[in-house]
Amino acid sequence: MRTIVRFSLLALALAVLASRGEAGQPAPADRVAVVELFTSQGCSSCPPADRLLSKLAHDARYQGKVIPLSFHVDYWNYSGWTDPFSAARWSDRQKAYAGRVFHSNRIYTPQVVVNGRSECVGNAEGEVLGRINDALAAEPAGRVSLALEPPTPDGHLRVKVDAKLAKAVGSGDLDLWVAVYQSNLSTEVKAGENASRLLKNDRVVRRLEKAFTLPATAGAEKSGEVVLGIDKRWKTDDLGVA
Repeated sequence: MRTIVRFSLLALALAVLASRGEAGQPAPADRVAVVELFTSQGCSSCPPADRLLSKLAHDARYQGKVIPLSFHVDYWNYSGWTDPFSAARWSDRQKAYAGRVFHSNRIYTPQVVVNGRSECVGNAEGEVLGRINDALAAEPAGRVSLALEPPTPDGHLRVKVDAKLAKAVGSGDLDLWVAVYQSNLSTEVKAGENASRLLKNDRVVRRLEKAFTLPATAGAEKSGEVVLGIDKRWKTDDLGVA
């Protein structure tokens, strides 16, 4: 049976578990950069960052190498416009990066986080591409593969996941997360800093669920599956999984 929901990658590196490689070397096929954009329709500086994320998603040079994901935060909603894709959970995710990774109490939009380790202003194309190239020069610590089944009649998507580590990555356990994203979204903004503008958004994260946890030791491997709810109002042709 044909899979109705398309997805961007069959395999991707464990993004936050990479060691730095030699700068300037071509990125092997198994090296991946996960690009998380924290954005808001209420922020006048965000549309250029949204366009850059869309550009990355459609650039043939980055197909299979870059996974752009857009997280719409909710703390701009006070400005008079409620971003329909915003969630407190995405704001909390950004705060967690600030505190645990970047050791800062500052959050802002638009912000890009690449492979969970470096960040920059999301509309600064040169800086974003530089961090992507650094990430693609790093040797991945493991591999993740995804397999999809067709959505069920009641709107659920079953994703089978396999992960294997090639080397140890610190201590403790690792969580593997699966995201469903949606593209080709258009919104007529009626208030706030972007009032009267038609904004287009791609790779907007709609679901993010943990598939399983595995130890951070060399050779560790695990398989599992996660079931993700798909809203019937979402166009399946616009959805993807990472």
